[in-house]
Amino acid sequence: MKALVDKVSANRFSTDLTALAGMHTRLSTSAEYREAVKTTSTALSGLGYVVRKQRISVPTKPSDNVIADRAGTDPKPRGQVVVTAHLDSINWEDGPGAAAPGADDNGSGAAGILELARVFSGIESKLDLRFVLFGGEEQGLFGSKHFVAKLTAADRGRIRAALNMDMIGSTNTATRTVLLEGSPISVAMMDALEAAAGTYTGLAVERSLHPFNSDHVSFIECGVPGVLAIEGADSSNNRVHSARDTLDHVDVQLAVEILRMNVGFIAEAIGVA
Repeated sequence: MKALVDKVSANRFSTDLTALAGMHTRLSTSAEYREAVKTTSTALSGLGYVVRKQRISVPTKPSDNVIADRAGTDPKPRGQVVVTAHLDSINWEDGPGAAAPGADDNGSGAAGILELARVFSGIESKLDLRFVLFGGEEQGLFGSKHFVAKLTAADRGRIRAALNMDMIGSTNTATRTVLLEGSPISVAMMDALEAAAGTYTGLAVERSLHPFNSDHVSFIECGVPGVLAIEGADSSNNRVHSARDTLDHVDVQLAVEILRMNVGFIAEAIGVA
């Protein structure tokens, strides 16, 4: 398991984050967002995942989620673990058309999805593994709300855990800290994530049972255990949703530590052989 955790690469993460944050904006209905969808879809396909786009409306204009799947080995119907992040960015400070590099919010989570997909590429597991990049998060969780609404009752019942990454790259406290945010149905999942953090990282761990304003909420509201992994003291980060959310404020090592925690959790959850 540690060998799998050790596959997390700061260099690969940084390369992907630099490309995403180098776009003028990733506003969900923009040409740049469509380019981000194309780039991430191509990368995930190249890693061997079955990739499709899911058309959404934000709120009335078209956008897309990116869904990447890898099958497990248990007999069907088998369980599934879903790992998510939103791909879009926005500038609420200067207006939706203004520069929105979104390095931390949420280039860090989106680049994290690509890195986790690399780590698990070619790895056999008992359960299915699904990665999802959502559009429309910044304007009202449109992507994740659409995604869960389209799930059948059987699909929802297969999901053992939904792990969401949103803002994993800013150190706002004296020590590198991750906040695990969920609800009472998420407690076992939070326990497993905290155990992985203790085993594979030096992270300080905070917990909250008050889910708020990110894509894990959409899962929790339909009865699926969901947890948000986010930088500690995220509310003190005043650069998000502005042109100031740039690469020079990202602590790559914090992101790597959170990704290491997530690898340990995911590997256990999907039953890596």
